[in-house]
Amino acid sequence: MSDKPPLLGKVSFGRLVPTNGAATDALGALEGTAVRFEIKRSGANQRRRGFYWAMLDVASEALTDRSGFHFDAETLHNELKRRLELGETFTTPSGHKVFKPQSTSNVAMPENERARWTDRACVVLSHWLGVEVAALLDEAGAKHGEAE
Repeated sequence: MSDKPPLLGKVSFGRLVPTNGAATDALGALEGTAVRFEIKRSGANQRRRGFYWAMLDVASEALTDRSGFHFDAETLHNELKRRLELGETFTTPSGHKVFKPQSTSNVAMPENERARWTDRACVVLSHWLGVEVAALLDEAGAKHGEAE
């Protein structure tokens, strides 16, 4: 599994309906195209992963509104990994520092680590936005609730 937002959806009246931004974008880009897909049920770790990406969607929209710079969930995800040092930093012989991020896929990050990572990311995002952690969690929960 890649280190990308999960494509989440639900079956409603025999149709697959996207329930998060990544799935909406992916399906929108494939309009009219025949596709092959695999159906998997969503477990606890996948639900928390979906919530994390919903939180990034909320934060990216708010940061874009406040800064005028276009933020997206993947940009924030990569910056959080760098800021919170989720990975390793190497120094080349010339002194240049290179950051190699760790994956946050379900295979690489078990549920207890994902819970801790999501909490740490929430604290940083709420600080960047200047809002209480609870406000960010509530907004992300409302957005993620649309996904379930």
